[in-house]
Amino acid sequence: MDVKNKILVLGRSEINKAGLVSSVMAGTALEPCVASSEASAQIAWNIDTRYYTAQTEFWVDSTEPLSTAHTELVQNWLSSPSTRPSIPIDTSTHELHDSLSTLVDAIVFVFDPHDSTSFTDILPWAQFAIDHEPSILLCVAVSDTKVGGMDGQKDEWFDWCVQMGWEWVDLTDVDPESEYSVERVRDALVANEWATMVPKANSKTGPKTDHTPDSNVDIHADSNADHAPEPAIDAPPEQRDEWDMFDKIASTVDPRRVTELHQRLFTQTPQSDMSGLMSQLHSLRTEIAQLDPETARTRAAELALALGKHTL
Repeated sequence: MDVKNKILVLGRSEINKAGLVSSVMAGTALEPCVASSEASAQIAWNIDTRYYTAQTEFWVDSTEPLSTAHTELVQNWLSSPSTRPSIPIDTSTHELHDSLSTLVDAIVFVFDPHDSTSFTDILPWAQFAIDHEPSILLCVAVSDTKVGGMDGQKDEWFDWCVQMGWEWVDLTDVDPESEYSVERVRDALVANEWATMVPKANSKTGPKTDHTPDSNVDIHADSNADHAPEPAIDAPPEQRDEWDMFDKIASTVDPRRVTELHQRLFTQTPQSDMSGLMSQLHSLRTEIAQLDPETARTRAAELALALGKHTL
């Protein structure tokens, strides 16, 4: 029986994909190193949080440079990311995508901004994302050295990702206060509702179960709100502080924006169109992740209030 618990990690052979996977599993920063000589690998990862466990597996594979015609198509698309060009996909690639669609629920596409052509390898996987809608789509820029002076091109990549529903994670950002990190990649993967997810008994009060150091991931409270417990009266001070902060942020939001967002999600989208609603929520989540922390908190509060408004 197929299990949709695979994380596809793609990028050219010279890119440090294996190092990124190791850092995600260990929860550490990405260290410069020589790329693995192996073209592909399968690496099991047991996600173990306070509330659930989930058996997942990284499938690491290398991409090949695309043809000149494909490269030109991507360049034209980047200049006008809101367009949706017809992506030429051959029969064998279509068959591969169909076979992976029942197994893969996350794609981590990795490229090196020093070689802008490596970004074009995302093209067939953009089509996979359109056709099969995996839950997690991450576009990760990595390099052994920090990359400066590429703001214009990075803006193009960023805009394309926002339009296409991919989350942009720039691990080459030279800004010392950058929000981009390996931790963001890990949090995005841990927050997914994996098909193999098993809730823990007494997860609201019970201790964590035993686990190996490499598989241990302790998700932030706001990374998986669906599994967070309601704050009890005797909740620890730090949890009460988190809810007090939310109340403070929520009190400053514009009610008109909450109403407009609610209408966008539940009035303009037919209630029977669950896939359309999930697509909009995924797009909003991606947009919020790209904002500065203060604005992101406000937008997240607006979204939470809009969703809560629908349940009243």
